[in-house]
Amino acid sequence: MKWLVIIVLLQLLEKIKCEQSYEVTNERLEPFEGDSQTLVLFDGLKTIGRERALNGSFKFLGEMNNDDFKVSVELYSSPNGDGEFKRMVMDVPQTSICECFKKFYVQFVQPSLKTGETTNFPVVDDDFCPVPEGEFYVKNVILNTQDWPSQVPRGIVKAIITFFSGGKNVGGLIVEVKIEDRQS
Repeated sequence: MKWLVIIVLLQLLEKIKCEQSYEVTNERLEPFEGDSQTLVLFDGLKTIGRERALNGSFKFLGEMNNDDFKVSVELYSSPNGDGEFKRMVMDVPQTSICECFKKFYVQFVQPSLKTGETTNFPVVDDDFCPVPEGEFYVKNVILNTQDWPSQVPRGIVKAIITFFSGGKNVGGLIVEVKIEDRQS
């Protein structure tokens, strides 16, 4: 009887996976330079393979602290995937860099990474600040969406991530992902 209960429970657990109702695929990465100087370089990042994994390197040309550096994220959606983007209301206004990493990087990016295996970027925790200077790699990273919101728009979502120093744009990255219903 115990074995029957265990087998039934295992089968139920397999069917009740904590998966999102959607899948996310990296579509495009486009780095951009700052207005007068560029302190963040994302030109070494690309998507590779059928899975569109993130691969490559990025550089922070100086240590970035909360007093001098901020990040903003503008979000756009193209529900039909046709490139007709409309601004979403869920933007992230200019936020102190360490706070932005602690709130957004931790939720949307860090779960996909394994320090020492898929990245050499340090783990972001409560004591994380300043953001270190250096060249960092990501290797064959597929986005883990388990901790993402359950309700997200379908189609293409574009995020324009801009870094600021002293109120001036010092570079950034445009990320486009395709969000589709998960096939059962």
